[in-house]
Formats: sequence, structure tokens, C-alpha cells
Amino acid sequence: MTSYKKLVKSKENFLAMTAYTDREFKALLPYFSKRFEAHMEKYTLEGKVRKRRGYMAYRSSPLPTMEDKLVFILVYLKTNNLQSVQANLFEMHQPEANLWIHLLVPILKDALKDTGMTPARSMEKVDFDAEDSDLFFHDGTERGIPRPLDDDDQKTYYSGKKSIIA
Repeated sequence: MTSYKKLVKSKENFLAMTAYTDREFKALLPYFSKRFEAHMEKYTLEGKVRKRRGYMAYRSSPLPTMEDKLVFILVYLKTNNLQSVQANLFEMHQPEANLWIHLLVPILKDALKDTGMTPARSMEKVDFDAEDSDLFFHDGTERGIPRPLDDDDQKTYYSGKKSIIA
């Protein structure tokens, strides 16, 4: 089973799986924990409004610690796994992985906002010359773009790196 304790033993594997060093991970963890706990005070894992008892991680949880929850979502976002693959990595069933993914993505997004480290969505928004800017480059997944209909415009966007033959 993949867990924080196992991954953190190898700096290279931890970085490859999460795109974070252990130091960066530990800096993000308090923000993530705060957002997770605030969410779980009001809602259940399924997203329903909590009526009675508060959240408590159960003994057989596939993600028993806050570190494991953060590793789970970072691995998912870094590697862009199928949910069934993610489930196998963390020894759970696919529907359970789906539940955790849908729960943790918005929490991570809010935690990154709290740190001031949200990703720029365009290069125009990045100020490379600012003296006080802390730039952080996240290893992401390549995304396709809609191809233009005009042949000349298509050539502009085709790098030649991908084979068009299946």
C-alpha cells in the first residue's frame, strides 16, 4: 500500500510521485489539515450535511493520517491515474477512490489558495521580474488543445513531437 511513511523514505520517489519535496509537503500540510477539518465539521465524506456526530478517521481507513490524505491527492494529480489505478495504489476500491478524489481536490485547491501558491492559468499572469515573487513550478500533465480548422494555423500548433499515426 502506498503511504506517506513509505514514500518519504526515498526523496526521489516522493518527488516523482507528488511533485513536492518533503519540506514543501510539510509546509503545505497545516493548510490542508485546517481545510480538511473545517470541511469535515460540516459535511460527511459523501458531501451530505453532517447532522449528528463529528468526523473521526476509522481504524480501517485506507487514508488514516492527514499525510496519507495529502499524498493520495497529490499522487493522483501528479500522475493523472485512472481511478482504478489510484485505488490499487492505496488499497481501496474504485468507488472509494472516487469519493476521496472528489472530496480532496477542492480542499487542496483551497489550501493552495491559503498559501498564496495557486497556479497561474496563463503566462501573462506570471511576473518573472518581481523581486518578492516566489515562483514554484509544478510538474503537471500535458493537456490537449482544440486544433484550429485552418491548415496553416494547425501547423503553428503542431510541434512534430507526436506521431499522428496510431
